[in-house]
Amino acid sequence: MTLLEQIWTFALRNPAFLVIPAIGFVLSLVIVRIKKRYLNEGVMFGRSPSARRESERSSIAEEDDVSTENHIDLTIALKKIHELAVAEGNLGFEYWYQVGRLLKRATGMQAEIDSLSKELERCRASLGEAK
Repeated sequence: MTLLEQIWTFALRNPAFLVIPAIGFVLSLVIVRIKKRYLNEGVMFGRSPSARRESERSSIAEEDDVSTENHIDLTIALKKIHELAVAEGNLGFEYWYQVGRLLKRATGMQAEIDSLSKELERCRASLGEAK
């Protein structure tokens, strides 16, 4: 029996030695696809808000309570943060991802603060009228 025949018989008797590397190869392809989607295409920073936050934001927008003086467009900042994240590698990416999330949350909180300030003004005005 030649060496090639011995290897072939060994592989047929032990199929795990063929299946496990095949699974590893498929998983590596999946990981490469995920990396491409989340890092290179910037999907990470383009997440949609949860349903609860979206309903809160829509109700705020309907009431026109959000002050436009504090509204900032974050697209340029988030693109730059994404570029920094890609350039830094895995550890830097996690850091810049968290910075991007904080920036988004801060903007949402500022909109809430503006809304609550206007509501407080209305309450004070109605309280003043009641006296």
